[in-house]
Amino acid sequence: MIHEYALDPDVLLAWAANDRDYAEFLREYGLGTPRIFSSFPAGKAAKLRSYFLRRGPAAVDTLLGRRYLEMVNKVAEVIVLRNAPEIQGDNWGALAEGEHKRLPFDVILSAETINSERNITPANMYADGSIWNHPDQLNIQRTNEGFCTAIASLLRLATQRVVVIDAYGWTTKAIIQMQYLIQYTLQNHIDRQIPPFTLFFKKSDSSPSATYVKSCIFQNAGFDVANIELNVFELEDVQGHDVFHNRCILTEHGAVKTGHGIGVSGDQAHTDEAFLVNRILYEKECNQFIDDSCFKIVSQA
Repeated sequence: MIHEYALDPDVLLAWAANDRDYAEFLREYGLGTPRIFSSFPAGKAAKLRSYFLRRGPAAVDTLLGRRYLEMVNKVAEVIVLRNAPEIQGDNWGALAEGEHKRLPFDVILSAETINSERNITPANMYADGSIWNHPDQLNIQRTNEGFCTAIASLLRLATQRVVVIDAYGWTTKAIIQMQYLIQYTLQNHIDRQIPPFTLFFKKSDSSPSATYVKSCIFQNAGFDVANIELNVFELEDVQGHDVFHNRCILTEHGAVKTGHGIGVSGDQAHTDEAFLVNRILYEKECNQFIDDSCFKIVSQA
């Protein structure tokens, strides 16, 4: 439900000069939206920011200059890291074509048309059937394949973390699904840096310890567990704080919530709804479970 965008600096500069385009950019791109920017043609956020600033307006203290700086900062805030040498050259379109052949982008947004089936420009991006349009809600089958249609890009693009939040993450179905998610990430990841995995589940009268759940995930998993960092936490509500009730998959690029959680039935007649989480709710999830946990840790492994 998220998509990696290669963005032409000339497009950003033109948008900064237009009130409507400037406002739409802030609303439709970045964390909490389906459109996440690629680190191309740089390898790190700081270098990407420098690359854009070198191609921006000379007068930084004008309205155009201030807008452009704000937009560049948003571009570099949350990016998809590409494990490739920094690309040199002035022809952005030609560079994007070459990099797309090496490792395809989801969308290449350029000022002028280039030779790629994944290319759009400001002139045609709103056409009927445009690849710019992405759903932020899906009806999915409760199968491994159906579940992955909603979170495939999160797993494929993550390098910093994959966090699973599910009160019933200790059940047999959830354990099998955790194995599937890890395996899917290993097989489809675009970067050599595999993210660490974390599972949060809620203590109940019948839930086992975090150590037991972790051992079950690693047992007969079908992948080399020595190469996987997996942390499992059994949590309990704390009086005076919010309760553990959400179910979502979260990475540095965004989060997807589902109604049933990660446990799937395997029956194609069974469906669930998946929702891309907006920025405010994403930050709430991070704060509650990662940055400043409001739960008691009963066990961890």
